[in-house]
Amino acid sequence: MSHARLSFVDRTRGLIMMFMALDHALYFWSFGRVSNEGLPLVTNGTLSFLGAGNPSLPASIAMIMASMAAPGFLLIAGYVLALSVKRREETGASSWEISKHLWLRGLALIVLQVLVASPAFNLPAFVNGDLEFSVGVILSLSVLSTIGLGFIFLDLGRHISAWKLMAFTAFLYLLSESLLPHFARAYSGLSWLEQGLRTLLVLPVPFSSQLLLNNNFPVIPWLLPLCLGWLYGRTYKPEKGLAYEGKRWGLSGLISLGLFFILRMAGLGDYLRASSPDQFFVLSKYPPSPDYFLFYLGLVFLLFYLFNRLPKPGRVVAVLDEFGKTPLFFYAVHLWLYALVPALFNHFNRTPLWAGAGIWLMGLVILYPLCRWSVKLRSSLKAILKPNPGIN
Repeated sequence: MSHARLSFVDRTRGLIMMFMALDHALYFWSFGRVSNEGLPLVTNGTLSFLGAGNPSLPASIAMIMASMAAPGFLLIAGYVLALSVKRREETGASSWEISKHLWLRGLALIVLQVLVASPAFNLPAFVNGDLEFSVGVILSLSVLSTIGLGFIFLDLGRHISAWKLMAFTAFLYLLSESLLPHFARAYSGLSWLEQGLRTLLVLPVPFSSQLLLNNNFPVIPWLLPLCLGWLYGRTYKPEKGLAYEGKRWGLSGLISLGLFFILRMAGLGDYLRASSPDQFFVLSKYPPSPDYFLFYLGLVFLLFYLFNRLPKPGRVVAVLDEFGKTPLFFYAVHLWLYALVPALFNHFNRTPLWAGAGIWLMGLVILYPLCRWSVKLRSSLKAILKPNPGIN
């Protein structure tokens, strides 16, 4: 198996990371951003889902771009992890060594979420005096911790076929979807431990410092794109060439988007009903609905296909490459880059959407040389730490 990087993966990841940065720049700087698409709420015993209202066209476009990030990020994480495990198996690594690698990576992501990412997201509430330290604030989980827990899940399930693991994950997802109304209605009457477990595994709820644990990316629903990426990575056949791999992604994208349009027009597959044409693409992200996954994973599949088909990468694609090679560095740095200035001047959510988009672009200009430096530093460290076979 080739050890060369798959450039189309880096380029796709780089693009969706730029979209993610747009979402977070608007989160810290602008008003009018679409947020909380979904979020089950219980009022007087009745379950409802917090919709996005009637967003403007620019806000809707920004939402569609940004909402691609989470499912794309997890799909790519599962795909790359599967390829990494295959390389380790082919080079003779023991099962224990592979398990240790996956657990350490998973735990590192959880720590990064708690110590670096979540404090950045909570910064506006701290600065405004709306938030005090509590266990629930410290245990504020999100996408990185869910990926980390997913890595541990993949280690436990990697000894069975990827198809069986995917089927089991899909079953858990559909079961959690069907039981979601029950989970939401019973939530307020549960003990703090039971609430914490449901929030961790199934049910995102509005953030509260009174909870034992906060988590807007419950593990069970978000295992679906992670394990889907794992499936594609485990079934990747390098001997068939990248053209064949590109066709797999392209066909998957067309099927996924076709199913989305069928379900959405039939009024199925999402908690947020499209009461008007401008709400057709407003889909439940918290928790992720079947329509949400079909639409955004379909777009990511097609991006894989298109970047795989690029005859000659230009300068813009080179920028995507640099961003895509440094996902964790980009994620940690971009959050604090966009959060610190409004924190220092208590200027959160004061700018219109167009100004927030300008700040997003300025942030990308700053991030690009930092990511290039990170790539060079990592290469230098690998060269230093790599054992020299000529030295006894």
